[in-house]
Amino acid sequence: MISLGQTASPPTVEIYYQFSRLQAMTEWWHWVAFVSVIGAIAAYVVWMYRRDTDELSRSTGVLLAGLRLLAFAGIIFFFLDLEKRSQQRVEKPSQIAVLVDTSQSMAVTDRIPGQPTGPARMDQVVHLLEDDAFFQELRRRHELRVYRFDETEQPTLVASVPRRQRPSATQSNSPGSTEATGRQARGLAATAAVLGVLALIALAFSTRFRSRQETAGGKPPANWARLVATLFLLAGLVVFAVSTLLDPDLSLAQIVGLKKLGTGSETTSKTGSPTDEAENAEVNIDWKKSLVPRGSSTRIGDALRAVLRRHRGEPLAGIVLLTDGAQNEGLGLATATALAQDGEVPVYPIGIGSDARPVNVRVVDVEAPQRVFPGDPFSLTAYVQAFGLEGRSIRVALVSSAEGDAKAENEILEEERRITLEEDGKVISLDFKLVPEETGSRVYRLRVDAPPDDLNQEDNQQGTVVHVLERRSRVLLLAGGPTREYRFLRNQLYRDDEIELDVLLQSAPEGVSQEADRVLRDLPTTADEFFEYDAIVAFDPDWLAFDMTQLSLLERWVAEQAGGLIVVAGPIYTPGWSALRRGRDRRADLIKALYPVEFYSQGAPTLSLGRFGGENPWPLEFTRDGRQAEFLQLEDDAAASEEAWSDFEGVFGYYAVRDPKPGARVYARFSDPETAIDEELPIYLASHLYGAGRTFFQASGEMWRLRAIEEEYYERYYTKLIRWVSQGRLLRDSSRGVLLIEKDRVQIGDQVEVRAILTDAQHQPLVRDSVEAVLVYPDGRREPLEMPQVKNATRDGTFAVAVTLLQEGDYQIELMPPEATEEDLLTKVIQVRSTDREIASPQRQDAALGELAEKTDGVYYIGTDTVDGSGEDPSLVDVIPVADQITYVQGAPDTKFDERLMLWLMIGISSVLFLEWTIRRLSKLA
Repeated sequence: MISLGQTASPPTVEIYYQFSRLQAMTEWWHWVAFVSVIGAIAAYVVWMYRRDTDELSRSTGVLLAGLRLLAFAGIIFFFLDLEKRSQQRVEKPSQIAVLVDTSQSMAVTDRIPGQPTGPARMDQVVHLLEDDAFFQELRRRHELRVYRFDETEQPTLVASVPRRQRPSATQSNSPGSTEATGRQARGLAATAAVLGVLALIALAFSTRFRSRQETAGGKPPANWARLVATLFLLAGLVVFAVSTLLDPDLSLAQIVGLKKLGTGSETTSKTGSPTDEAENAEVNIDWKKSLVPRGSSTRIGDALRAVLRRHRGEPLAGIVLLTDGAQNEGLGLATATALAQDGEVPVYPIGIGSDARPVNVRVVDVEAPQRVFPGDPFSLTAYVQAFGLEGRSIRVALVSSAEGDAKAENEILEEERRITLEEDGKVISLDFKLVPEETGSRVYRLRVDAPPDDLNQEDNQQGTVVHVLERRSRVLLLAGGPTREYRFLRNQLYRDDEIELDVLLQSAPEGVSQEADRVLRDLPTTADEFFEYDAIVAFDPDWLAFDMTQLSLLERWVAEQAGGLIVVAGPIYTPGWSALRRGRDRRADLIKALYPVEFYSQGAPTLSLGRFGGENPWPLEFTRDGRQAEFLQLEDDAAASEEAWSDFEGVFGYYAVRDPKPGARVYARFSDPETAIDEELPIYLASHLYGAGRTFFQASGEMWRLRAIEEEYYERYYTKLIRWVSQGRLLRDSSRGVLLIEKDRVQIGDQVEVRAILTDAQHQPLVRDSVEAVLVYPDGRREPLEMPQVKNATRDGTFAVAVTLLQEGDYQIELMPPEATEEDLLTKVIQVRSTDREIASPQRQDAALGELAEKTDGVYYIGTDTVDGSGEDPSLVDVIPVADQITYVQGAPDTKFDERLMLWLMIGISSVLFLEWTIRRLSKLA
């Protein structure tokens, strides 16, 4: 996931003043009583001073009455309780959820009239998201949450892109700025000083001409000068009080200019906060890599429901849905539409692809045994499927060529037929009988001559690799004791004509008879003897019974000779050597390195969680890797195999391990929920690549229980497993190294690790930073593929790269080791397949998407080129309303302001009363 910012804009602080007492006066009679009391008191003051100052000048009477009313106003001001408060304006920007369909139907390439092919559907989506003008305009108005959805119920968040910071003067002119407020306070203090000077001038004028005023008789003008002086003095006092109340944190020395002002929050507004920088950062997202179409089904309804729930309570302005509308699993669109209506969230679907029902014929798959022997006949089965071509007759041809040789002139036509296509979606099975004559690896391809209006020319052929081997596989069966699993497998392999079997039963007395080609008393001690084996199956062996030389040969056989090792845990010997701490015994450390799992150390409390035997069997819970692993299929068809595994009651026990090693794949887990640790079920089947070879781990020897369903299932399980782990050794085509892939049959969008173990001309591990391979696409395109050296690998000379395959068909990996000849070219073929569910109806569903938009008050756009308003509908950017969510958080009253205000009120009221008393005494009033 890519995240570039927060979900809310930084809060803006606003300062305001209010009379708290007025907030409590909610009834009409409160105001009547309040105004009546004030009016009565004011009238009394005026009446009293008219009576007391009847013999004095009018100016003196006005001054005394005014001073008394001013003191009374101060008391009323105190009663009203002026408060200084701050409030935060928190803005959650408007959000848009962009849902991108990443099911396999989005990898379809739609035909464009007059052109051989058009862009893939997902390429159109990526082009829209990479359109800088469109993307930035959306980002200017909304935050974007981009999700991918396909076969899972919960969509995956791909990118969280914040809205661009909009220019605002609020922060730069913030009232909380100490320096700005300080400058304002100094201006008011200067004004107060000017008023004070004017008051002194007026007072001096009054004193200077007092004697002349007394001799002139009448009403002396000097009394009016004294009134003006008093007003200037009181005004200056009020203005200076206000200057100190602007920011109670400012000292008097700062206000009058005796001390420098501090810097405040405007520094932040100049430099910009980290959030602002993130919001204004450029967005650089690899959309093509993030939105790989790999899902085996489409769940539009589930995706809409999940997004609506995830954004509940947030300012979601709308949902933009990029899809072809081919809903084929999960929650129905009608239910999701109702949820969007209830949440008042408009949906804006953008229909991708063609609305025409596809006319297409394709080769679904080609199946053949991986290994055969020269002169032995074998069966090859191909599957053909068509849409919109019922009753049409087409030609099919089966051709073969040497693996790595893609030249058409070197192909051999094996057989040619004409077939009649049946109703839409029905798969036609074609069986071929073949007899290989020469050893080597051959690619068998079935091709169909599709009509000109075929939707996709790239799925008109499929192939499979058959390895013609001259020799039999050599397998060593190693067991600590004669378990039932060991005995069944020994008898099965001994009857297999393709396998030469050696057995080593550690608990057997000397001279005991065994059904095997050769009975061993110990592991081989020389490389020549050890390296003859293609696979070793070990049932709970006592590894510590062997010396370091023998175990080092075992490790070299796996890492250097691409040997296949199958290890089955048991209750007798596995707990002993696996629990030893690192460094206690070098032999145990070496064996642990070969296993694809990490063991618990000696004394770990979780050791007791493993169990062998139990009251009830528990079925295996297969992971996605396990469901896709062809070597674990009990039937030729994946669906039939899954059904067969579902009929399996399961196993009773397992040996507890801690975790899979980095890079290991877990295929199945023990399903008893009571055995879970940290909500993770125990590992039962797992494997990893160790150097050039493979190691497969099985947590208990209970696969013989498969015989209760079908006896062939047990035999098929171990036959396929042995072939799979040993394929790197059996299929070596160069003395300079081996090329390995995790699996040779994958689905569209799967990522496959390609690994090479290489040596130099002197057969020493190749030391280089990287080597360059070639990736050959199904359409013949060739691209370089850099394979960097694997750091901290178990063996030097290990190079690996992960490739994501987005096109149906056969990919080929070619690697020429440095300074090697053409005979040392390493090749591997990877077969990429799509699911029938996504291909059956890939046309754009205009009716369903249009109804979804209409019922949710959205707009339906057909194609990504119409969202800019070039069609009948307005631009998508303009049609989605901005839905900012603004909330105000009120702060507590400023206590420093209250304290300073009360101080000034006391000073002001006392000064006014003192001035009134002084004037009364000078005027000789009682």
